[in-house]
Amino acid sequence: MKKSFLILLALTALNSFTADAQKKQRPNIILILADDLGYSDLGAYGSEIQTPNLDRLANQGIRLKEFYNNSICAPTRASILTGQYQHKAGVGYFANDLGLPAYQGYLNNESLTLAEVLKGNGYTTLLSGKWHVSGKGQSLPWQRGFDRSLMANNGSYFDQGDYNGGKKQPYFQDGKPYPLEAGKFYQTDVVTEQAVKYIDEETKKDKPFFLYLAYTAPHWPLHALPEDIAKYKGKYDKGWDELRKTRFEKQKDLGIVDKKTVLSVKDDDIYDWSRLSYDQRHQWATKMEVFSAMVDRMDQGIGKVLDQLKKSGADENTLIIFISDNGAPAEEMIKWHNGATRNTGPVGTIGSYESQSKNWSYASNTPFLAFKDHMYEGGISSPFIAWFPSKIKAGQIRKGIGHIIDLAPTFYELAGATYPKKFNQVTPNALPGKSLLPVLFEKQDTVKRGEPLFWERAGNRAARLGKWKLVSHWPSYAWELYNLEDDRGETQNVAAKNHELVSKLSVKYFEWAKKTGVVDFKILEDKEPQSMKDFRKSKIQDPVGGGGFGF
Repeated sequence: MKKSFLILLALTALNSFTADAQKKQRPNIILILADDLGYSDLGAYGSEIQTPNLDRLANQGIRLKEFYNNSICAPTRASILTGQYQHKAGVGYFANDLGLPAYQGYLNNESLTLAEVLKGNGYTTLLSGKWHVSGKGQSLPWQRGFDRSLMANNGSYFDQGDYNGGKKQPYFQDGKPYPLEAGKFYQTDVVTEQAVKYIDEETKKDKPFFLYLAYTAPHWPLHALPEDIAKYKGKYDKGWDELRKTRFEKQKDLGIVDKKTVLSVKDDDIYDWSRLSYDQRHQWATKMEVFSAMVDRMDQGIGKVLDQLKKSGADENTLIIFISDNGAPAEEMIKWHNGATRNTGPVGTIGSYESQSKNWSYASNTPFLAFKDHMYEGGISSPFIAWFPSKIKAGQIRKGIGHIIDLAPTFYELAGATYPKKFNQVTPNALPGKSLLPVLFEKQDTVKRGEPLFWERAGNRAARLGKWKLVSHWPSYAWELYNLEDDRGETQNVAAKNHELVSKLSVKYFEWAKKTGVVDFKILEDKEPQSMKDFRKSKIQDPVGGGGFGF
């Protein structure tokens, strides 16, 4: 009897030891997503904005020079959450239904979310922040595998009004409305506080967790706290041209861009700072002061997340990845609303609905061409920081050529997660991406893949294979070709000299489009919502000047 008891005790101890070992081996995963943050808007990527916490993650971890998103909010989020190209996931255009399965505006059942897969493999799954892949009220976080969720709306940072006329749009916590008193909160802080609370709670349990921390910052409207705005007073009086030059030089010093890199050609309609009046310069500078304050506050929040991880003892066993959902935007809020100002207060306050605008975004996207919603590098390039103290060697900068479709296979490999062959009687879509772990943990400089990367959004198209990038901008169908190894600023279109290569890549693009559900945008153009047509028009500026302010 005594012998049996001792054997049972030994087995219990062994099981406990095995469970503890498995827990330690299965890391926590935190994915942090910024919204409308340009490639150069972090200190670690060339900025003057104070981002000490993200810079610390960069310096203690790894940065990729070349990492790609889908150029605009909802399609990027669809790919992040599922590991699919956005059309395959059902969000080919935006969170709008354009009448085809690839364009239904919400995640389909065949595209499993990170939460569904990781939850099925023993993880607790958490969301704090923006969702934006649930058109028609379908495919909400609590329906797609998240154990806990705080879903913030896509509007004001100080109340629960949305973008279009201030209609109240509540936050949701675990599927139930989460009321907040207008003027008594700041959205970035709410999202941070929930993330910190989750970490505090989950690190006391015997399960690893996945946290999707999706900030709305620094997406317009430009809303920030006075104490943060004060830090940047006068810092942008030199204008966007000088800011772009300063950031470019810092990027080269950091090694984020090659010394041989040539800046992209300035758009003809970027305003000439020297021709603006004193009042206009002041108004424009204020916009960038507020934008910077929004980035600053997000970084402060990330610092609180890091503090909680350390306090909980989970910092050594947690992978953190930080990215942005698209390049900085070109849209003008005033033009989007047909010249009618919605402003009832100065820029930065609860009554302001201003945007960063094309001029400052030109600096945010240094050194690249174009903006959010374009397939040039300024639209699809994201800063990428990965931090994992026990796995990633500090201070590395690598080329990468990674894509958001690579995140899912990366997380699943790291978690030892099995991607199911069947899920709720549905056969899941195969994952097209590649694991980033050889780049993050080993010495591999770029992701190894046999096929090109592809993009399409509202008629804008691109394909990249190795150093070559094929791109076209709607409504043109003409292909441009760039050698990104020598010309990441996309200053020299070499399509005319490389007909065979253009033909080869275009054939691969159309094969991918057919397989993925992409259709010619002419077929869908009439179904495009008027609000999105207005959004397109809002990106076109007056050729000279600087009027149209809504302050």
